[in-house]
Amino acid sequence: MTDETADTYDGDVTLTGHEDAPVAVRDPEDVFLRADSVAGDLELRNPEYVFTHRPTGGGADVDDPETVVRGDLEDGYAEPEGVTGDAAVADAEDVFVSAGAVGGHLSVVGPENVYADEVEPPRDPGEYDVALTGWKQSGSSSDPDAGVRVTGAHHEVTVEKTRTDIDVYVVGHDHEIEITGRSAGVSVYLLGYDNTVTVGPYLDSEVVADTGFDNEVAAQPYPVEDLVETSKAEAFDRAGFGRRKVTYQVPSDDDWCPNCGEPADAIVARHQMEALFVFGHPIRTYERSTNPAKECEHCSRSAFDAELTESERKDVLR
Repeated sequence: MTDETADTYDGDVTLTGHEDAPVAVRDPEDVFLRADSVAGDLELRNPEYVFTHRPTGGGADVDDPETVVRGDLEDGYAEPEGVTGDAAVADAEDVFVSAGAVGGHLSVVGPENVYADEVEPPRDPGEYDVALTGWKQSGSSSDPDAGVRVTGAHHEVTVEKTRTDIDVYVVGHDHEIEITGRSAGVSVYLLGYDNTVTVGPYLDSEVVADTGFDNEVAAQPYPVEDLVETSKAEAFDRAGFGRRKVTYQVPSDDDWCPNCGEPADAIVARHQMEALFVFGHPIRTYERSTNPAKECEHCSRSAFDAELTESERKDVLR
């Protein structure tokens, strides 16, 4: 037998490493285990839902607790190095086990449902430009170096001017994250449910892991207007008066680009026309393209490039 210490709490509780291990947490609502939070084994007893980026291979051997955390608990959090040995969580609603959270074995006993994938931590938790833990917080970043990591519920994050590849690691539920920028990749890791990550049209996105349900990564489509060098109305207006050859582009509703064969969000058809114009109106047509060339955001010479915009150049020179 051990000399058990029972700590009674109301509301949220956070394990910081000051509690003697093994540590038992009893009857919390949701539990969020961050990277490097449990040094030893972890046993989850009778949880409703478990979301884990660590395989539930069993084998956890957790002795009688030295510290028991109980009371009228709401959510529980374990910080990095929050438990110096083994831990057990009993009768939780949802438990979220981040990649790299458990140093030893993970066992789940009597769950209603388990969502599990084997995922390696994409980077050190301290490297992220925005890192939020808890309930209903907001954050933002501009020109990020590493990305976003959120843990808990109902966080909102906005990241703009993304120019280098970043990671977005989402733990919990009901988070909303928006990433904009250009010429960079966004790797998304989802652990939980009802999370939304919106990625701007000039970024590439990849869902590395979607562990849970009702998560969404919404990649905004490339704007077809960016591929239109000259609209039909502009071409006719410039023609003015006389016999003229004009070239213009119009959006096409193809799903695949006939030019490069890639699936595309934006496809335009390049039309050519020779006509007699009177004040910008063609009154007699001599020749027009019947099978116009088509191109998309992957192959068009008008596709968005990585050059700075005029406003961004002004910002640099200030």
